[in-house]
Amino acid sequence: MKIKYGEIDFYYDWLLNNLKLSGKNNRMRMKFLEILQNNKQEYEKHRYQLIKENSRLDENGNIVILNVDKNGAGEADIIDKEKFFKELMELNLEEFVVEENETNKEMLLILKKCVEECPIEWQGEDALKYEVVCRLFDDIY
Repeated sequence: MKIKYGEIDFYYDWLLNNLKLSGKNNRMRMKFLEILQNNKQEYEKHRYQLIKENSRLDENGNIVILNVDKNGAGEADIIDKEKFFKELMELNLEEFVVEENETNKEMLLILKKCVEECPIEWQGEDALKYEVVCRLFDDIY
């Protein structure tokens, strides 16, 4: 199963918030969400490095932050925004693999069944989101 880094949040949020599961089904969902979360952490490391490589740095090598608000949040002082956003888009489109091996087989098959047999009637944008999630599981096993 291949997932783009830029899609992790979508799948994580959808699987967490749209399926009412109990027992083993829920445990398998949480195992899958843990895999997504681990890959999200890997993505965030790469994203931070990308920001650092494309930003002005202070004398200590830290990213210069602009427009800091009262909560301490701000934005990195990106030197070449066009180059940065191109590289960020490339990172978002990179894929990672959830191995379809014996370790993950039960988890993936249970989740596939839970998604396919979800009793909710979808309409509008939610129907489109459901279809995207179904397609993630279509070609496994």
